[in-house]
Amino acid sequence: MKAELQFFMLPSDAETFIRFATDHVDTIKPNQGFGVGDCELAFQPSRWVENTLMVGTLSVDSGGLDDGCKDHLRANKAYRTLRKWIKAHYDNRLSTWIEGEEHKIGRTRNQWLAPDAKLWKQANNDTVMRFSTTNSVLFDIAPEFVKMGTIEPKGEKFKARS
Repeated sequence: MKAELQFFMLPSDAETFIRFATDHVDTIKPNQGFGVGDCELAFQPSRWVENTLMVGTLSVDSGGLDDGCKDHLRANKAYRTLRKWIKAHYDNRLSTWIEGEEHKIGRTRNQWLAPDAKLWKQANNDTVMRFSTTNSVLFDIAPEFVKMGTIEPKGEKFKARS
């Protein structure tokens, strides 16, 4: 079984994350990820092409009988530590839609936006965040609930109890 976390980060965000990770992993493997004992945590930072930022990932194979990784408990612990750090320092208030269907905007909480990437996105209206260059799903910083309107329950079933 594989656990994965997705994020958008600029190179400066990746450097900050890797500095944090050095205290929690045994080795750093350029362009591959991190080593914990005989296990690997796959780390793929976001790719940045022109004005488009593609999703990056951190993942771990959480172990099994045939995975050949003896240190999977330590690897899972390191993954949880790194995931917890990302969730504490990154923002996950993102909206998503399919290209050409902007009216069908939705919310997502499964992708995380790094601090420098958030500033980059806020400062540049012509920037794009997406899964990959060929994927039609786009992301943006979600508008505040105040701007989206309120949701008022309708019907007797949803009336407040007094």
